[in-house]
Amino acid sequence: MATKTKRFTDATIDAIADFKDDSDNPIRGRFWDAEVKGLQLRIGERRMSWFFFQQHRTHGTRRTICRRLGHWPAMKVADARAAATVIAADKIKGTVAPGKRESIKFGEAFEKYLDHLGEKAEKAGKPPRWQRNVRQLGKQLILPKWEKWPLADMSANPGAVESWHRDVTRSAGPVSANHAARVVRAVYKRAARHDRYLPPGLPTSAVEFNSEKPSQKGLALADFPKWRKAWDKIESPTRRAYHLTALLCGCRPGELARLKWADVLPRERCFVIRGAKADNDIQVPLSPAIVRALKMVRGADDVFVFPGCAQIGHRDPLPARGNQLRHTFRTLAADCAVDEMLAHFLMGHSPEGISQKYIVKMMLASGPALRQAQRKISRRIVTLLAL
Repeated sequence: MATKTKRFTDATIDAIADFKDDSDNPIRGRFWDAEVKGLQLRIGERRMSWFFFQQHRTHGTRRTICRRLGHWPAMKVADARAAATVIAADKIKGTVAPGKRESIKFGEAFEKYLDHLGEKAEKAGKPPRWQRNVRQLGKQLILPKWEKWPLADMSANPGAVESWHRDVTRSAGPVSANHAARVVRAVYKRAARHDRYLPPGLPTSAVEFNSEKPSQKGLALADFPKWRKAWDKIESPTRRAYHLTALLCGCRPGELARLKWADVLPRERCFVIRGAKADNDIQVPLSPAIVRALKMVRGADDVFVFPGCAQIGHRDPLPARGNQLRHTFRTLAADCAVDEMLAHFLMGHSPEGISQKYIVKMMLASGPALRQAQRKISRRIVTLLAL
């Protein structure tokens, strides 16, 4: 392919355009501008395009700047020279944006985001459960589409991200599609903190997130005998105690699975969930039924009360488990006419409109009432399960 230097004018390029497809001597190749160093006119079969191309060394490494500026005749000579001059000035100042070959791709940014989630969980003293969920979500729904895309290209194509979100909504459901889009957004924002050249526009700017309603599925009163029958079939006493305790106290499943024997305090008649969702400690009053459930695994020689249940407990074939048992506890609290504020405290919620510094004082002041409410709910559950 020919490479020549020419002093471009609009008239000379018009002449080239008229004769570039001459059957005897077609004009093809790269032509350098004689006035602006690095400015090229590339003439191909279908179009004539302006490029800025220059090689240089940065920190001892050879790098290449290659930018397509536009196409003739939409971009005239003066406009092409002005655009090339801007890039050349940025190169001198050291502020030129990296090209596609140097820009980070989504797959690499995704792995760095996973590392960040792992470090965040370790700092909080929690298992990297969300990191595992994001990794699985990426493997199934995100990476097959975006792994090799440069982040800058994703930012420049919000319509493609919007179309992908609609496809995932049809194939995996509205909630999973929203989660996947939020992960894409989080990965981009995390990468933008380290790369000042990434465009400010988020790849998900065109996404219309699906409407979601929090799941309130629980165990109906008529289904308690069915749950008891399935619970009796679980061979592991640890997992049986785990599910029963979850039903009796309404704890979040992950937080209950991390409960340690050191945090079970019989003298204070409670156990303590350390580092809960809101980074606080939750005191859960003990009822006789909860004590009996804990005694099912008291002989276990382990730091944790329910070892292994975080990985295996969700697989047990129960009509309701995990957060469904938490919803069931909340429903039974209302059925037992437990005061709403006490129910919030029992479940570790921070009631709206109340400053965090007053919550501990309120819980201490209502201690006897909390224990009474816990016993009342436990008696109702024991009756429904015929334990």
